Amino acid sequence: MEPVEVDAARMAEALGRFGRVEIAEPPWGARDVLRDRLATVEARGGWDVLWEHVSASLREALQSLWVRRFAALAELDALPRVPTHGDAHPGNLSGWDGENVVALDWEQFGLGPAGFDLGYLVVAVPEHAGSMLAVESVVRRGAVLTAAFTVASRAAWSLGQPSPGDHLDRLRQLAYYIEEASSQAL
Repeated sequence: MEPVEVDAARMAEALGRFGRVEIAEPPWGARDVLRDRLATVEARGGWDVLWEHVSASLREALQSLWVRRFAALAELDALPRVPTHGDAHPGNLSGWDGENVVALDWEQFGLGPAGFDLGYLVVAVPEHAGSMLAVESVVRRGAVLTAAFTVASRAAWSLGQPSPGDHLDRLRQLAYYIEEASSQAL
């Protein structure tokens, strides 16, 4: 096994191959991961804590996406259901076996919307978002929605932590995709 290198395009390709595997939904698999996470965010007050930390245009896009979250979740529900790792980021994609990535931490594995894992990877390596999301497809739509909800929720969560890390920076880096997600949400 080769040690991991953060090659976002290669990781995205490997996740894409994984997402094309046909499997039956396991009865123990994770379901409604994003919906459950958004319910937790809502119970904690939503994204209001972000407003003083973002530009007016990003705030408007975030507010629009939050208000339309149930329609966006329904849109994700309508996408093809594919195998998902559920927590795809370089820390859990630990090495290479030829062209296949070796993945750890399968706690969130299940079937989910096309693009879900790619959305998580985009949040982890936002500097490569443009190259990973270059294709127009249901995969892109699933990835954009997943990334937008995930990066905003993590940024809101981080503001209540002793050390918020780089979550606000990632939110700002992915502003274009948040605007895309909010403008296309039903």
